Amino acid sequence: MEKCRFCGEELTEGQSVCPACGKDNEPAAVNEEPIQEQTAPTAEDAPQAPEKNQEAPLEQKDEAQSAEAAQEQPDEAQSAETPEGKANENQPETPIREGIKATPGTIALGAAALLLLVAVLAALVFLGTNGSGKSVSGVSEETVIPETTAVQIAETTPATIPADGNPDDVTCKGSYSVSDEEAENTRDVVVATLGDKQLTNEQLRVYYWMEVQGFLSNYGYYASYMGLDYTQPLDTQLTMEGDMTWQQFFLDGALNNWRQVQSLALESEKEGLEVSPENQQMLDNMDAQVAEMAQSYEVSVEELLKNNFGPGTGMEEYKYFQGLYYQGLPYYTRQSEKLAADDETLRAYFEAHKEEYASGGLSEDDMYVDVRHILITPEGGTTGADGTTTYSEEEWEACREKAQSILDAYLAGENTAEAFAALATQNTQDPGSAQTGGLYEKVYAGQMVAAFNDWCFDAARQEGDTGLVKTEYGYHVMYFVRSYPQWRYYAEQDWLQEQSNKIITDVVDKYDFTVNFEDIALGVVDMG
Repeated sequence: MEKCRFCGEELTEGQSVCPACGKDNEPAAVNEEPIQEQTAPTAEDAPQAPEKNQEAPLEQKDEAQSAEAAQEQPDEAQSAETPEGKANENQPETPIREGIKATPGTIALGAAALLLLVAVLAALVFLGTNGSGKSVSGVSEETVIPETTAVQIAETTPATIPADGNPDDVTCKGSYSVSDEEAENTRDVVVATLGDKQLTNEQLRVYYWMEVQGFLSNYGYYASYMGLDYTQPLDTQLTMEGDMTWQQFFLDGALNNWRQVQSLALESEKEGLEVSPENQQMLDNMDAQVAEMAQSYEVSVEELLKNNFGPGTGMEEYKYFQGLYYQGLPYYTRQSEKLAADDETLRAYFEAHKEEYASGGLSEDDMYVDVRHILITPEGGTTGADGTTTYSEEEWEACREKAQSILDAYLAGENTAEAFAALATQNTQDPGSAQTGGLYEKVYAGQMVAAFNDWCFDAARQEGDTGLVKTEYGYHVMYFVRSYPQWRYYAEQDWLQEQSNKIITDVVDKYDFTVNFEDIALGVVDMG
């Protein structure tokens, strides 16, 4: 029987596409579109595009996924933090949560979120890298992207849509793609100005391709359900709104991104703020980091840059992208640290958005608690034919005594949250919270197993309370941190986000910003 020439899996007669790795074993035709190495998800798997004002807080996204898993596997709903020695050998390795309910979204997203995206991308060191040696599309980055010539563009690129539009906005050109030769010749052409600062074509290309890669990093294959086919030229596809191509969409984002970080950099300069020593060291080491990465892929630095940003891009342009962000960060950070809201402000904010919060499932009476715990599991036990481990009264008592001795040690010491956290790090058998000193934050009623939940939500519970709680997973040494209304937490987070966005918009409005769209020329990068 014929085997796959890529992974060795056996193929059925007449079959060319391997069911294991998804690769086509037929010889590739000249100029044939590359085969995707991963199977795209079905439409049912696709996440819904976030609605305006309904983006879930980052901390809650994993919990929302856990909720779906809990519905599909009800036995896991009663699970506990994974101990090294489990009270039940069939115990699933998930937190001690009974399920996760939906939470309301944040109200404000925008400029600040974009700024944070730049920070994340900067930390990746290079476009396309996700820390696993794979590009975000799943295609190995060890394949060097071939050069694209003007003749190839003419032969393979369909007619762009829409046609040239308004010369004063991003629709000016139906396509901004140019040949390698033209990209080289236009690299130093100034295409945008902000105050007395200028942006060249080559600098813009780094921002543009970072914008593209950031989108693919966030959405991956799901981008196809938003109308984006990354195997086809971006200037031939309309966005879902239909008012611009994907190329124009990403170009608009790139220009706005530069406008924001350049404005913040000017404010930092005005106030004499400097890049932090840590960030400056990263910038100073960038040449060596890029050279090391190029060597790992067995290409030159020049090839690596071209394959990611198109022809003509050098270290100067890439370092400009990174450096400008870090120049503006001190001003943004200092202004953000000044933000604080009193109870009256947050109450007013919540009332103004009450309907939105209610639609997200938030009741004004819902509470959160923060709690620390140290899990001690019983030792020994007898495992039955069904795999269930049971413990004798003596074994449970030994577990209780060990937990009590840890509580006694805490009570005999400083009686502070920090002291309890230190004991948790040293003693807990819950690896899910060991690194946080046993801390679980934003716990809501009904989230944890019954005994744990009842202790946390006792009406008489006070900050600093301690105790022992027995569950099917062992004994928990408890420390109550605090309780607070859920509405206040979300109102504060959303208010801070809104004010953070305002920091950027207020700065941006200070500077004249002009773009000569006619002179913009984007080199071609083969995303396939």
